[in-house]
Amino acid sequence: MTAISRSKVNIYIASAGTNLASLAATDKIEGEIKEYSKSGGEEDVESDPVFGGFIDKEKPISQVEISLEVIPKINENQDRWDAFTYALDTTGVYTMASETSTQPTNKVICIEAIDTVSGKYKTWGFNNAKVTVFDLSHNADDNQTGNITFKFSPTDDSGVSNFQTLGTARASMPDWDELDNN
Repeated sequence: MTAISRSKVNIYIASAGTNLASLAATDKIEGEIKEYSKSGGEEDVESDPVFGGFIDKEKPISQVEISLEVIPKINENQDRWDAFTYALDTTGVYTMASETSTQPTNKVICIEAIDTVSGKYKTWGFNNAKVTVFDLSHNADDNQTGNITFKFSPTDDSGVSNFQTLGTARASMPDWDELDNN
């Protein structure tokens, strides 16, 4: 058994609806993500006591958050995190929005773990993820870091899941429109 370590993980971010098998090498984030975490997606059942027992009330599945701690780099992708977060103004700068700005689109996030020795994979896919916050910090004795949080609903407007996971390679994952959870 092999643990999932940082050397065995690829993380991709692309436009919402992009099928995991179609992700390009340019969608892979290299050398900038320090930590990732997923939270939410709980399905809560509340029990109300009544005479003679309980009545269970099923609540909707909560929204899911994907948080990434990143170390932005100054290279050909120096605006990557800004482009995910802020609106692109007509003057070519990123702003916190105006009526003439192009708003950032929702994203697909793919986390693929690979054990090249055994040929085993584990892949997680998240669709329609919208950036809700991007916080930056910079200590004088360390690199600048940022915490970017993506949030998404468990299903899209058609009721199809925005989440999929399977012990297979990203290239073998089904297309989003093939998922039918209705």
